[in-house]
Amino acid sequence: MKKKNVSGIEILKYKMLLVGMVNVLVLSALSGIQGAGYLGISLMVLTLLISFHSVWVSDMVARYIRGRNARNQYRSSLKFFRGALLYISVTGILLGVVLVLCSDLLGSFLIRDIHISICLMILAALLPAYGISEVFSGYLRGMGFYMPVKLFYVVRQAAAFVGSIAGMKFLGEYGKKVANLKHNEAVTSVYDAFGALLGMTAGCILGIVLLLAFCVILRGELRSMRSKDNARYQESASHGFRVMISMGFLYGFRCLLLFAPLPVNYILYVRLCKSGGDSAPWIRTGGYLFGEAIPVMAMLLLSFVILNHRNYRQLAGYWKSEAYSQFREKVFAMLLSVFTLIFPFCAAVAVMAEPILKCLTKGADKEGTSMLLFLSVGAVLLVLERIAYKLMELWGEMIYLYLTVVVCFVVQTAFAAAAFKVLDLGVKGIVFGMFLQAALFLLLFLVKFARRLRISGYQVKKLIMGIIVALAGALIMLLIYKIIGEKLSAGAAVAVSVVPGFLLYLAVVVLLQIISGREAEFMPGGELFLWLNRLFRR
Repeated sequence: MKKKNVSGIEILKYKMLLVGMVNVLVLSALSGIQGAGYLGISLMVLTLLISFHSVWVSDMVARYIRGRNARNQYRSSLKFFRGALLYISVTGILLGVVLVLCSDLLGSFLIRDIHISICLMILAALLPAYGISEVFSGYLRGMGFYMPVKLFYVVRQAAAFVGSIAGMKFLGEYGKKVANLKHNEAVTSVYDAFGALLGMTAGCILGIVLLLAFCVILRGELRSMRSKDNARYQESASHGFRVMISMGFLYGFRCLLLFAPLPVNYILYVRLCKSGGDSAPWIRTGGYLFGEAIPVMAMLLLSFVILNHRNYRQLAGYWKSEAYSQFREKVFAMLLSVFTLIFPFCAAVAVMAEPILKCLTKGADKEGTSMLLFLSVGAVLLVLERIAYKLMELWGEMIYLYLTVVVCFVVQTAFAAAAFKVLDLGVKGIVFGMFLQAALFLLLFLVKFARRLRISGYQVKKLIMGIIVALAGALIMLLIYKIIGEKLSAGAAVAVSVVPGFLLYLAVVVLLQIISGREAEFMPGGELFLWLNRLFRR
C-alpha cells in the first residue's frame, strides 16, 4: 500500500465528528426525550473523560514520531508508540475500573438516578477502545500512511452510526419487557441509551481491528524503514511512557477545562436547584441539553472549523515568514467570515428554535426551546474563542493560554453556582456560565494581544454592518414564520422561513458591498460572495 501524504486528514476527522453529531440527533429522535437524557448525560461523562484521556493523543503521537523519523530514528518511533500505547491502555483500564465500581455513586451524584449506572458501565470499555484506536492512528500518520487512517475514521464512524441505531432498536425491545416486569417505564429509556452506547463501542472496536489489519499489511514497509535506522541514540519505550504522562497531563488538563463548563454547570444545576425523589425533570433537561441543543451547536462549530481549517496553516506561514500585513488581513477575513456566514446561521437557528426542536423531538416545550436558542447564539462566542485560542497557540503564548483557561473556568463555575443559589436563573444559568467563560476568554485575549491584530475602525464598521444585516435577516425569518410558518408542519415552516430570509440577507450584503473581492478571496467560504459579486455585476 502506497503512502499518500493526505493533508486533509484533519478535515476528515472533523467531518466524522459532524456525522457523529447527526448520529446523536437521530438517536435522540428515536428514543424520545427521556432516552435522549440518559444517552446525552452518558455521552457528557464520556466527553469529559476522553477530553482528558485521549482526544489529544493522535496528534501528539504523530508529531513525536515524525520528529524521530526526520532523524532516522525509526526504532525510537516504534518504542515511543509502544510507550504511548501502554500509557493509554493502563490509564484507560484504570478509569474504566473506576467507572464500573462507582457507577451507582456517579449516577446518584449526576442525576440522582442509579438507573444510568448501566450506561456508565459500558463507557468502561468505550474509553480505552477509543484511546487505543487514537494511538494506532497517530502512529500510522506519523509513519506517513495517511490513507489507512482516513479509511479507519470513515469505517469507525459508519460502524458506530449503524451499530448505535441497531443496538438501540434491539435492546429497546428487551427494555420494554423489563419495564413491564418492574412497572417502571424509565427502564425502557435506559436500555435504549445502553444499546446505543454498546453499538458505538462495537464500532470503535471494529476500528481497532481495521487498524491492526493495516499494521499487518504494512509490516514489510515498516520493517524496511527500521532497517534504515542508523541513529546512535535510541529512546526506550519507558521514555515514551514518561512523555505521555508529563505532556499528556498538560494537554488533557487544558482540553478538559475547555469542554467542562456546560457539564459542570449541569451538575451544579441538578445539585443546587433540584430536590425531591423524581429524577425525570432533570433527565429531560439533560436530554434537551446534551441530546439536542449541544449537538446542533456542535454542528455549527464544526462547520466553521471545517471551513476554516486550512486558514490556520496559512496564518502560521505568514507569521513565521514575518508577513505581518498579510497575517492581519487573513485574521480580519476570518472574523468577517464569522459575522457574515456563521452568525447568520446561528441567528436563524435561534429565531427558529421552536420548529427546529419540533423536527427533532416531534414536540417542543419552553425549556428545550430556550436552550437551543441560547446555545445557537453561544456558538458564535465559541467560534471567536477558538480563533483566539489558535492564535495564542500559534504565537507560543502557552503560559498565558493556560492561565486564561483556568481563570475563565473558575470564574464561570463561581458564576454558575451564584446563578443557581442567589440569582435563581434556573436552567438559564447553565448556558449563561458558558457565555461568561467565552466572553472572558476573548476579553483577556484582547487585553494582551489587541495591538498585534491592529483592527482598524473601518474594519470594525464592516463587522458591525454584518451583524446588523444578519439580525435583520433573522427578524425577517421570524416574521415569515409568525405569518405563514405556524400554519405548516415544522420542517416546511423552517424551509419557508429560512430560505427567503437568507437569500435576502445575501443580496443585501452584496449590494452594500460589506465584503470586497479581496476580502472574499481571503475569507473562509468567500467563494460564495465572489460568485454573488460577479452575478450582481452582470
